[in-house]
Amino acid sequence: MKPLLAVVTGLLLTCATLRAGQTIQVAAAVSLRESFVEIAKQYENDTGDRAELTFGSSGQLAAQIKSGAPIDVFVSAANAQVEELSKANLIDDTTRRTIAGNELVLVAPRDSKNAPTGFAQLAADSVQRIAVGEPRTVPAGQYAQQVLRALDLNEKVRDRLIYGANVRQVLDYVIRGEVSAGIVYKTDAIDAGEKVRVMATADPKWHEPIVYPAAVIRSSARRDVSKRFLDYLGSDKAMSILQAHGFTPASPASPTSPTSR
Repeated sequence: MKPLLAVVTGLLLTCATLRAGQTIQVAAAVSLRESFVEIAKQYENDTGDRAELTFGSSGQLAAQIKSGAPIDVFVSAANAQVEELSKANLIDDTTRRTIAGNELVLVAPRDSKNAPTGFAQLAADSVQRIAVGEPRTVPAGQYAQQVLRALDLNEKVRDRLIYGANVRQVLDYVIRGEVSAGIVYKTDAIDAGEKVRVMATADPKWHEPIVYPAAVIRSSARRDVSKRFLDYLGSDKAMSILQAHGFTPASPASPTSPTSR
């Protein structure tokens, strides 16, 4: 019995070691960068598995997945990109869930003397350049466009808009003082600290709900590990990290519903 028990014990230890060494590739919206770096470290400490992170605009990441990039998990800053991949049969729809929410804010350079005090002031003559995300690929830009339309500002400021390839580029334009103002997520402004000034927060009625949906890619060779990572994103530890960076809890009312963007 002793040799058999030793063999069984050895096999169990070997399996545990093999599982602990598994690594998945996670593509996430760039606005999640700081929080996900922390979550990935905590995840590895707690499980032994690793999540290697790639960040970018949600539209760019979705395009890479369509082109066959070896991604296991995708976390977008809007439902549109996940829905697009779903229609192309590229994600496992049973794994779809919303992990967090966010808010949209108007920010200005730290030392600006004529910063707009609110969204309505973006049409003022003193506001010469406004940074927003490229609406075709950047959810933050899509939300910003909705705000401008809701306030009847779209045509008034059209010639002043400077487009960023992702929301962090928009933030950089503001930090460097290259624009009069920018529209970014609340979480980006928090991470920027004193480098920018938050002038106003957009009324949620002006734009569609800001959500971060996640899903496992259908072609993933590590679906079980990927699903465990998604479960971890819904844990109290992960949510506490997200909230520390300014994200809001996921709304149970709209975990997977697509948007019209």
